[in-house]
Amino acid sequence: MKLTELIAGDFFLPPEWNREFNHIVTDSRDVQKGDVFIARRGLSVHGDEYIQAAIANGAVAVLAEGDMGFRCESSPHFPMVPVFLAPEVGSHLQQWLYRRYDPSAMQLIAVTGTNGKSSVTQYIAQLAELCGVPCGVLGTLGNGRWGDLQPTRNTTADLAVILRQLEQLQQQGVNLVALEVSSHGLQQERVAGLSFAVSVLTNITQDHLDYHGSMEQYVAAKRRLFTDYSAAHALINTEGEYGRLLAAGKNLRAPVTTYGHDTDAQIRYQLLALDMQGMHAELTTPWGIAQLVLPLIGEFNLANVCAAITVLSWQGQDFNALCAAASRLQAVAGRMELYVKDNAPLAVVDFAHTPDALRNVLEALRAWQRPLTTVFGCGGERDRSKRPLMAAVVKELSQQVWLTDDNPRHENPQQIFNDVLAGVAGINTEHDRRQAIVKALAATTTDGIVLIAGKGHEHYQDIAGVKHPYRDADVLLQQGYRRAGVQHA
Repeated sequence: MKLTELIAGDFFLPPEWNREFNHIVTDSRDVQKGDVFIARRGLSVHGDEYIQAAIANGAVAVLAEGDMGFRCESSPHFPMVPVFLAPEVGSHLQQWLYRRYDPSAMQLIAVTGTNGKSSVTQYIAQLAELCGVPCGVLGTLGNGRWGDLQPTRNTTADLAVILRQLEQLQQQGVNLVALEVSSHGLQQERVAGLSFAVSVLTNITQDHLDYHGSMEQYVAAKRRLFTDYSAAHALINTEGEYGRLLAAGKNLRAPVTTYGHDTDAQIRYQLLALDMQGMHAELTTPWGIAQLVLPLIGEFNLANVCAAITVLSWQGQDFNALCAAASRLQAVAGRMELYVKDNAPLAVVDFAHTPDALRNVLEALRAWQRPLTTVFGCGGERDRSKRPLMAAVVKELSQQVWLTDDNPRHENPQQIFNDVLAGVAGINTEHDRRQAIVKALAATTTDGIVLIAGKGHEHYQDIAGVKHPYRDADVLLQQGYRRAGVQHA
């Protein structure tokens, strides 16, 4: 595509600078040779600060938001790079993106919720692939086709990144994609203009109040997926108050189907038994009643699998084949990952970092009737109000608790500890996360379970703005543990 085809007369472009380009990029770090870089005004910085970096990476042209102007910059890749400045750049970007990319042939599944977004999208992709249908994923754990995910910086990427990823997936023969849609992504319109085959709500509990300011605003951001975006189906978990309110609300853009374990849910799941292989459950749906054997831990994972099977059934996949394939599901990275070691307590790594997520995980583990130890922390420069709530939950549901650093970022770790411990006694403290895990393992009897919560799949620890290589799983492996896979011993 040429630049004049992209801007289509939105502002004047001299014919001599009408260059061919490959992709539209809004983050200078993603620019490759031949791309056009869009420099917009951000919340704290202007993209023009990164024009030189984009040119160094190979930008063939730059469209920058600002007073009307033009200049040329030198480049290691081209004789000169034109930089066009216009006040309309930011407001025109969405229509430019859809001139360059066309996702209309893609079946897109949007999943939002405080907890469960990653699990539902990953289970959708796994089940689809197990049934012979290629499926992509865009979300926290990476972007790409299931089994070949590439790292991402955000749960919901910028629209330019999403559209580029969708085009690449389509070129690989993938037409079904499950996207995690965060409240930030909805508020900042990172999925603007997309249409969805299905929109899913897993749940809503307190999180991200540092950004949204109140639960009302947080819920309003989530609700936008169902009021501002078209979809053929809306699937809403009505186990929680906010889900019930949303399902009963007005101005929704798609017919609503509810799911949950309550008898009034239209699609129902019921946990029948726990054994050493995982969960036995029953699923009641419009396509029939099925028995499930899931190699997973936690009733919330049963809810997540229920959502995934429902979504794929709506997409025309065989319900019975999906239920049979569910017995081969793998735990999502950093979500209830089980690690074992001879003559040692079980260890579980989970991303839980909200009061509700911690309660769900701990109650799931309590069903195994073993002594529970929890290692957890709270991220710096994030919602401070949830910190004492998290401490209260782990203290209530664990026999032993170790408070440690999560990602302190630029916040004083001791101040985080002070917030967490306000009004809660009997919690061990250790800032060094590795040492906290080692101490917790040593203090737990061999018939116990140690939950290591908060970081899950993350492979770094953010301390004073520096991301140090780190994984909870690596600490366990260094202590002689091994991943249990789908076997729950």
